[in-house]
Amino acid sequence: MNYAAQDPRRWFEGMTCSICGTAVWPWQEFNYDHGQPVSRGGRRGRVNKAWAHCLCNSVKADRFPFSLRTVADREAVRRFITPRTFRRLQRIWAGEPD
Repeated sequence: MNYAAQDPRRWFEGMTCSICGTAVWPWQEFNYDHGQPVSRGGRRGRVNKAWAHCLCNSVKADRFPFSLRTVADREAVRRFITPRTFRRLQRIWAGEPD
């Protein structure tokens, strides 16, 4: 069944970011993340792709393995991003519009 053709809002139901584990809402920017980065030997196929917030994906860059699912992981990421970017990530994790 093609949900997007019937009701575009239903297409997002149950979609979560593969990096931070929070919901991806229709108002948030998202794209595909390669679980294992292509630059580190990952494949470009469907098996290696998962949905991710654009900002989570850009913070991940070519790091592997990488996660923002726990509080410790989220605090550790502060050392290599700007305070403004971290505040934007916090809004994403809270499900607020950017």
